[in-house]
Amino acid sequence: MIAGWVGGSAGAAGARLEIDLSHNNGSKVIGEPEIAQDPRNPKNLFVAWATFPNPLSLNAAAPPRSCGGDVSNDGGLHWHFVSVPTNHIPNIKGCEDGVAVAGPDGTLYASGDYATFTGVSSGGISVGGLGGIIVHGQDWVAHSTNWGRTWSAPVETMGSDATRFVRGGGALPIDTFDRPWMAVDQSTNTVYAIGHNIVDHDGYVTASTNDARSFGPVYPTDSPTYPHDPAVFGGNIAAAHGVLATVYTASTAPGATCPCVIFETSTNHGATWDRHVVPLVDANPLSEPFVAADPAAKGHFAVTVLDATGTKNEVYVTDDMGATWSPPALVGESPPNQQFKPWISYSPTGEIALVWRTWHGPAGSSPYDVWAAVGRQEGQDVVFSAPLRVSNATGSYPSGYVAGDDFSWIIADRSDVYVGWGDARSGPVQAWFARIPLSAFHGGSE
Repeated sequence: MIAGWVGGSAGAAGARLEIDLSHNNGSKVIGEPEIAQDPRNPKNLFVAWATFPNPLSLNAAAPPRSCGGDVSNDGGLHWHFVSVPTNHIPNIKGCEDGVAVAGPDGTLYASGDYATFTGVSSGGISVGGLGGIIVHGQDWVAHSTNWGRTWSAPVETMGSDATRFVRGGGALPIDTFDRPWMAVDQSTNTVYAIGHNIVDHDGYVTASTNDARSFGPVYPTDSPTYPHDPAVFGGNIAAAHGVLATVYTASTAPGATCPCVIFETSTNHGATWDRHVVPLVDANPLSEPFVAADPAAKGHFAVTVLDATGTKNEVYVTDDMGATWSPPALVGESPPNQQFKPWISYSPTGEIALVWRTWHGPAGSSPYDVWAAVGRQEGQDVVFSAPLRVSNATGSYPSGYVAGDDFSWIIADRSDVYVGWGDARSGPVQAWFARIPLSAFHGGSE
């Protein structure tokens, strides 16, 4: 069992926590931890992470805990590993990207992408210095109604087999399973999944209306009129009040100067989309956009991208499904430095939680730390708290292979903010977790 704390007495009300969950050595990199919370009992938390061998080997056996399954039943003070069935699918080469979400009834969903074949080819993609590689696989999800004590059998959401894919104006996709995310609409209990083509990063979505026992057709998120720009990874998904939303960077769009960020919504599980170009102001359109859905108000969504200097997050909010947008809220600490790996989400009461990491020097090689802020929409503007440093120690980013650390994570409830990130303060990238009282972002004591 893992326990840890920073600030206050361990377990005390209002105390900050900071914990290394994975404690892995240099033979693996473990990052991008996702945090799910039981809405019926907020003390129940689950963390999934991404695992890659270091150095990368195409022939290595799958690690026994490829996708993390750490559970806490006391708000993050103590953790224990649970065996998720997706870690035991036969004939897999490992789970690269763990996913964790929870439904309104307290059902926990654990997912990830699983390679079934890896090989070297001149026509493949470059990963980890191995040259061109070919990877086939699937995304699988299992669910638990007792917070990890027992699990359903795994169900495939999408994969290299192109099963259930709907043609989107071109050839059927192949190898679409990379960097999955999931979202659960807390008002309808619809479970959504997105996966990305491993070559060009195009996004595809599917939905389940029966607690992830089966999934429907798989639809593309872009179109020939609004094509995804392969230079930028496809975005995440969010859902609330019967509306699914996603964001991505398009290479062209009617009446727009591109590359440009597209925000789109669907009320039929992705079969059709209503698309809008987000009116960016002095932003970097090639920074990966992220979206969040407000469970407290229908039609409310938030999108974040980096500004043109890369030293601030720009947060845009819409309250009419993307037809109009607030001016961007600029969020960053002082002195300004290059930011990277953000995430954004809404709390149950409509507060916007934002996390990012900041380099202390040259991007990609200097020490870094983790920051967060909490905001609300006030009229036409979005107002954020002063940024708060999350990490207690500065990490030195590894100079070698760091796959499995694509983004950070943040969620918030009515009393606390929960942050997950890949941290290299001890050498390899490890999965870290922090809990911060919400009052700390509003001028209260920590």
